[in-house]
Amino acid sequence: MTAIEPVYVGPHAIAEAQRFCRRYADRTMVLVADTNTYAAAGQALNDALQRARLSVHAIILTGDHIHADDTALGRVLAHSPRGDALFIAVGSGTVTDITRYISYRLGMPFVSLPTAASVDGYASPGAPLVIEGIKSTHHSQPPLAIFADIDVIRRAPPRLTAAGVGDMLAKTTSTADWRLGRLLWDEPYDDTIAERSLTAARECIDSVDEIATQSESGLRRLMDALAESGLCMLDFGDSRPASGAEHHISHLWEMFSLRDGGRQPLHGEQVGVATILAARLYARLRELTRVEVERMLTTSRPVGRAEQIAEIEAAYGALAPSIVSNHAAFLEMTNTRYTRLCRAVITQWDHVQALAAGVPAPQQLEQILRRVGGPTTTAQLGFPELQVRAGVVCGHYLRERFTVIKLARLLGLSVYPL
Repeated sequence: MTAIEPVYVGPHAIAEAQRFCRRYADRTMVLVADTNTYAAAGQALNDALQRARLSVHAIILTGDHIHADDTALGRVLAHSPRGDALFIAVGSGTVTDITRYISYRLGMPFVSLPTAASVDGYASPGAPLVIEGIKSTHHSQPPLAIFADIDVIRRAPPRLTAAGVGDMLAKTTSTADWRLGRLLWDEPYDDTIAERSLTAARECIDSVDEIATQSESGLRRLMDALAESGLCMLDFGDSRPASGAEHHISHLWEMFSLRDGGRQPLHGEQVGVATILAARLYARLRELTRVEVERMLTTSRPVGRAEQIAEIEAAYGALAPSIVSNHAAFLEMTNTRYTRLCRAVITQWDHVQALAAGVPAPQQLEQILRRVGGPTTTAQLGFPELQVRAGVVCGHYLRERFTVIKLARLLGLSVYPL
């Protein structure tokens, strides 16, 4: 297990962060925040660092809609000082991913100071970025340490906490997708890490009442679960322990919003709703017998290459060539590979149903999200119907992974509406 030391969640995060940063007194402290997170914790940290006679260079991102995209990356890079530095991300997912990536590209370490229990990416080695319109995870680095002040977390808007719960619920479907990919597509897999990811999700689910009341114990458990999810990605080396079909759907919704300048829900809000949709597909799989599956594979017509490329072009527009290129293993599947896949589905169906049975019922996921005040429907997210459908039907093209969406399409099941 990879060490990020310390991962501090408590009432004295600013003091603990200052003490840690004094180890790097010969470097410039590059504090990255937005206007809200600077007010929440950045100013206090800046003051504490200056009291310790450390050199501080603050980069404060302004604007109502900041994204981890080309524009924000360019702004932080342009304002970063030359020379040795310790970057400090003061914020939630967006600020952390921007800081993570820029510090990595500059060859400098960074520290995370979360201001909300809203995402699982604080400990992650990857940065989900939107570059030239495509959202993908870029290799970067984990933080040296994480310092989360429980009082700052409690003062964050409840919507952010609900988003964190949504991101954790996604582990129930992402780990199922991961196991599905191992069973049917020979994808890399680690059972110990998968169990760690699921355990973190279960601890969050078991603490939902405490989280909903913003109690210190509930928020601490949520932050611990979010950090553990990030550590699972770090230890495995990619996002499979935490990201499956539900994230692919959400990523495409986000790409549409950025392209069109539309409403942008929080990452965890989108993922929570998409997790419900993925869970509905798993519920349908639980109802199918092996005999029914064999009949479906015999009578259904596989979606051909030309048809899939047409879907990609309709959904992704000018970005389609890049998506097609990155999805070659599925688009160029030979008849032999297709036959072997169908045979694997039939012979492994008992295992498929067993992992599907481990996914919570969609009604339970809806109840949990309502308890913490999160959205449960695509209508609440505010996306146009055509974009909702495209995300569900075509989001899987963003990653070359086998998920419940791919299995449903292989069986000839309708994936939309769900």
